[in-house]
Amino acid sequence: MKHEGRAVIRRFVALLALVVSCAAGATDLPDRYVILLTIDGVRVQELFGGMDPVLTNAPEADSGIYEADVTKKRFWRDTPVERRETLMPFFWKTLVPAGVVFGNPAKGSKVTVRNDQWFSYPGYSEILTGQPQPEIKSNDFVRYPHRTALEYIHDTLGLDYGDVVQIGSWDGFKYAASQKDGVFLMNGARDPFPPQYSTPEIDYLVNLRKDVMQLWEESSNDVLCYRIAMAYLKKYQPRVMWLGLGQSDDWGHARRYDLVLDFLHLADREIGELWQTLQSMEKYRGKTTLIITADHGRGRTPADWAEHDAGIQGSQDIWVAIIGPDTPATGEATNVSDVTQSQVAATMLQSLGLDYRKFNPNADPPIPGSLKAR
Repeated sequence: MKHEGRAVIRRFVALLALVVSCAAGATDLPDRYVILLTIDGVRVQELFGGMDPVLTNAPEADSGIYEADVTKKRFWRDTPVERRETLMPFFWKTLVPAGVVFGNPAKGSKVTVRNDQWFSYPGYSEILTGQPQPEIKSNDFVRYPHRTALEYIHDTLGLDYGDVVQIGSWDGFKYAASQKDGVFLMNGARDPFPPQYSTPEIDYLVNLRKDVMQLWEESSNDVLCYRIAMAYLKKYQPRVMWLGLGQSDDWGHARRYDLVLDFLHLADREIGELWQTLQSMEKYRGKTTLIITADHGRGRTPADWAEHDAGIQGSQDIWVAIIGPDTPATGEATNVSDVTQSQVAATMLQSLGLDYRKFNPNADPPIPGSLKAR
């Protein structure tokens, strides 16, 4: 009995040491927050060059620019730099100079997807799991048994249900966010909001998005989803948020290039408001990394720019922008090693002080040059 008692005591002491060690490890983590913003199907042509001359000079049937004079007055300028700053002024004049953006092939920077599908669900899964998942070959609303970075963050940091949140305008986002339902707060295109986290403002916006017509039944309005996310951010101040916008892809598939440009101009204002809001809040100011990227690109020609899929060249080309307290103010990456979509997950984790190898040993490493060495 004495030996059994000593064994129990030894096990208790070992368990206590483990708990103390874990608590110390958690204390050692930096006070950091992450916002992941994805903008569906935004091409490198528009991000880095503004209004594309290839599509601007194409027949209306190919471009979908219904009032060319109006669109050109808004967005056409003589040089690519002028055009991109006109299209997305906050992104190029404020965010990029204070952070870094990868993916401009004209500057020797390339970001590509590793999955072989080149459309949404495989792309979002690659972003969140750190590697391509070969069995994902459709946009069907199915949960796959792949642990995501969002789940790992939630579990490893011992966060509450509402401290990790996914809000988006396409139902596919909530399926890509986690291998299991109910792990953390996930809100689809027209889902009600959990009562314990709702507010009169959020309820109003959630109800309104049911009534605002969209091109696709499984989607809702991006502005309303953005406003829901902003209301949640201000009220509950989560540790990690993934905000997914989708109308850039919707207008692309509808072959409305003029509306794609209008959307990007609007999205730029929202990015500016988001970043300025984070800097105005004591909890987030100087502690938050914002990562902005896309799930896939699109075709490069007037014939195929509206589509994306395996075999449509240009669909594999994406971009990644990062700004935060640990990101060097590099600006536009030039003559750097190729980057993959799979590196986003590890970059998110590293910005929080977590080891991506413990999350997924097969995940690609963080993007070189995206975060300062600690």
